Amino acid sequence: MVRDLEYDWQTLIENVADPSHVPFAHHGVQGNRNKAFPVPIKISTSTPDLIEATVERGFKTTITFEAPCRLEYAIPFGEGKQLGLITYCIPVSPGKSRIVALFARNFAPTLHKITPRWWKHIMERNQILDGDMVLLQTQEYLLKQNFESWKNAYKMPTSADRLVIEFRNWFDKYCQGKLPWEQVGIKPLENTSININRQEILNRYTQHTQNCSSCRGALKNI
Repeated sequence: MVRDLEYDWQTLIENVADPSHVPFAHHGVQGNRNKAFPVPIKISTSTPDLIEATVERGFKTTITFEAPCRLEYAIPFGEGKQLGLITYCIPVSPGKSRIVALFARNFAPTLHKITPRWWKHIMERNQILDGDMVLLQTQEYLLKQNFESWKNAYKMPTSADRLVIEFRNWFDKYCQGKLPWEQVGIKPLENTSININRQEILNRYTQHTQNCSSCRGALKNI
């Protein structure tokens, strides 16, 4: 699954690194806000190249951020079985990013043949990304307009916030809180505004379908 997104790379990393937002932001699609529960996250490794965290609840989950782009969830269960979400979060330009996501498993190798990829993309994957798009673009705008630092803007009192805090501290320490766009001849955005055109913000065709062989093929068959 690949999709272009209308918000910045650092916002994308922060969002994917925060499992506790899922039942609230994606209620009815992937989760239920009425069944949300605490997510006890513990940071086990933090280096210039790698941040690793574990979720100590239910099936022990390992979340790994490998700079600059890979963010992975590994969920072992049963006898050697494992589910995972592997994402590559790619900066495209200031205020724009791209996600490449693979939902992996080491069992049931033919399960994907039951449901075509385009159906999953339409009914779940793109709905999840749609749910984030407007919210995160607005959050990003308000953060830039009203606060000098995320430390003043965010209230993060729970253990579920630890990975986001660790990433933000990592980004400040090793990247000075910004990507080096100037080094590749791109001028960072200064006076940004919120794009209120939802047809443009949530344009699945230009952001995904035209580059997805499964969805493009399904569209041709309509």
